[in-house]
Amino acid sequence: MRHLPRFGSFLRCPNVLSLAPAFCSSSSSSAAAAATAAAVEIDGSFPIVENDARPACNYSDRSSSGLASHLVLRRLRSLERKPDRALAYFNRIEALGFHHDRSTYSAIVRILANSCRYEQLVTVFGKLISSGRDNAVEVLALLDALAPTLNDSPSLNCALDSMVISYTSYGTTVEAVDVFFQLISLGFASSPWCRSILIKSIAEDGNLVLMMEVYNRLRELGISLDSSVFLVVIKALSQGGKIDETLQILREMEESGLKPSPQVYSAIIKGLCTCGRYEAGYAILEETSRNGVDVDVLSYNRVIGCLSKDRRLHEAEDLLKKMIGRGVHPDVYSYKFLIQYYCETGNLIRALNFYDEMYNKGLRPDASIAGFIVLCYSKLGMDSEALAFFEKVKTSELYVDAVLYDIVLIAQCRLGRMMDAAETFQEMKNKGFIPDKIHYTNLLNGYCRKGEMYNAQKVFADMVKSDVEPDLLTYNALAGGFCRNGFVNEAFKLLDYMLNRGFEPNALTYSVAIDGLCRAGKLKEAEMLFEILEQKKISQCTIIFSAMICGYLESGCTIKAFGLFVRLQKQGSIVDDIARSRLINQLCRQGDIERASSVFKLIQERQIVPNEVCYNNLIAAYCQVGDICNARLLFDDYVNRGFSPDVILYTSMISGYCKTNHFQEAHELFCQMIESDIKLDVIAYTAILDCHLKENLHKARLGHNKEKLKTRAWEIFCKLANSMKAMEVQPDTVCYTVLINWHCKMDYLEDARKLIDEMFGNGLALDAFAYNALLSGYCNRGDIETAKNLVEEMQSRKIQLTKLTFSILAEKLKIWQT
Repeated sequence: MRHLPRFGSFLRCPNVLSLAPAFCSSSSSSAAAAATAAAVEIDGSFPIVENDARPACNYSDRSSSGLASHLVLRRLRSLERKPDRALAYFNRIEALGFHHDRSTYSAIVRILANSCRYEQLVTVFGKLISSGRDNAVEVLALLDALAPTLNDSPSLNCALDSMVISYTSYGTTVEAVDVFFQLISLGFASSPWCRSILIKSIAEDGNLVLMMEVYNRLRELGISLDSSVFLVVIKALSQGGKIDETLQILREMEESGLKPSPQVYSAIIKGLCTCGRYEAGYAILEETSRNGVDVDVLSYNRVIGCLSKDRRLHEAEDLLKKMIGRGVHPDVYSYKFLIQYYCETGNLIRALNFYDEMYNKGLRPDASIAGFIVLCYSKLGMDSEALAFFEKVKTSELYVDAVLYDIVLIAQCRLGRMMDAAETFQEMKNKGFIPDKIHYTNLLNGYCRKGEMYNAQKVFADMVKSDVEPDLLTYNALAGGFCRNGFVNEAFKLLDYMLNRGFEPNALTYSVAIDGLCRAGKLKEAEMLFEILEQKKISQCTIIFSAMICGYLESGCTIKAFGLFVRLQKQGSIVDDIARSRLINQLCRQGDIERASSVFKLIQERQIVPNEVCYNNLIAAYCQVGDICNARLLFDDYVNRGFSPDVILYTSMISGYCKTNHFQEAHELFCQMIESDIKLDVIAYTAILDCHLKENLHKARLGHNKEKLKTRAWEIFCKLANSMKAMEVQPDTVCYTVLINWHCKMDYLEDARKLIDEMFGNGLALDAFAYNALLSGYCNRGDIETAKNLVEEMQSRKIQLTKLTFSILAEKLKIWQT
């Protein structure tokens, strides 16, 4: 390494200014200062006194402490081989008021540099940098003056490196870069440690542009970079989302002959996962594993987390198995991601399997993992199981946090176990958790659902007393509870209380009030409130319109609900999916297909796609009244909009086609349903069986060969019966009735009789419909005795004879008598 040029040549650099004013300090000596100096003994052995025999200087070399620079220098030289004592002396006299100049700074820097005291040097340079002088000039000039005295290369490197590092701590990274490259231009060969610290400081400032400028400049100057510099650059670029640039640096590192460390690959994988390019991260992870590079568990966890979040859970599982097979020990987070997202997708069995596997490996689950599982139980409607799991968690001494307590509170409230909920709430407080408004609101809401309004009010009062401010959710829950349980006056008092506390009721609050009034049978009051809201322009909100329409439907005023809906549509207002669906459903139930169809068309005119419930209800209604053309139009529109028909919708269409004697279309839909891998239920099988029966009877009336029809019908029946068994579908009462009727019409009376006995043996409710078909069959055969026995059997089984039963007997007996 070349030494720095002598001081004279260094001054010729354009950035260097005269140093004389900066380092010469003048102060008048005073008797008090001299007395102070004479009384002070520095370092316990070398008293500095003012009457030193050294010749006087041409310039004032005394500071306000009364000490002279040449005396300080002499003491520092005496401590040349004792850097710690020298630095202590240097700092102590400065604390007494001595102003160090270039000579004293040079002395202490030389002492520390010769001993390679990096940390102390950084502090010394830091004093100069933060002193408010023209720092760059002073520090550089100081080093230029020191260069001849630091003949040892490690000492010079130590001083120069420390100076650059000082700028990163006490100055700015821009100043540090400027000084660094000035030194480089003067022949300073920086150490790898210095370059790494400099680039790391720039990266920590978030100045990626400056970092890359320094990196590229170093490469242009032909300065070799070690792994630590490449690691810093790669980490910074990865965290900044500069993935393409990161991969380019990786290639340059490999081209430099350096083997990337596991930390380098980990940084790249982290960056790729953070910016959503986790598949590339996965590829790098696999490649490094093939090349024998040991990547840490964090890298695996990041990819597993991304795969899980993207619902590619089987791939995440496979990666976990590979990780274990490669000797990388999983931690809690390796399992946490899989458990979390299996719970979110409702696959509780897989989540529990991983929970047990983690526990068996000695990894303790945290509260959030337990929370995922308890919440999944609750979402699946398994609140009892959720609480049992929670008890298991508590007995295992796993830490339970406030979030988990809240999930448990909700489950207990849903089950109506309010005593348990109150105990959980108290247990939570006993453990030092301070309940927030969410905990209070959930407990209060549980009491409201159960109708325990006194306890709900007590919770509310305790909440206010504990200085936990209720929010609108709390007020709405309590108001809804009052209304649902008939305490309408209390609900309106609560609204006044809200206003007094500075809370303006929102649309949800008013919708809760309207719903509560309607449920309490106070429709007129609900209408009055709605009118007031309309007049005050408060009601221009979907949730309030929807509440009023649902309120009308709840009160049985379907026509009023329809009228309000039409009026709102003309005004340009809309209602939500629930209100639209309930209105169409109620109209369809009442057989008012025309109005239901009008609602459907008005929805479409507003460029709103009706939901699946609206489609299903209206299609079923059209099929019920035999309007199969409109039903098919809606069905095709439903499919074209991307909806997938379920077994219920297919069954409705099959029944509609069967009712209108469109048997071929019914069969085609049944085949389409099977091809779509839709799981058939007993209702679907019943519908297609009924369809085949009616088709046979229809063809028989048209004069088709009865024997061929009978043979064909038997083949179809056997095929469907075998399919039901294969699908493990058990016939219900309606299905048995259709089967019995089917056998009777085909004149298989003995088989029909066996079906009735089978129904009785399976514990299914027998009714007159099943017997009437068999009774008619025996009467048609002329077997009056068996018919009479069948009637007696019905009476013994306490099956009420219907008018149809008597009409069959009367008609058939009359025929046989004549």
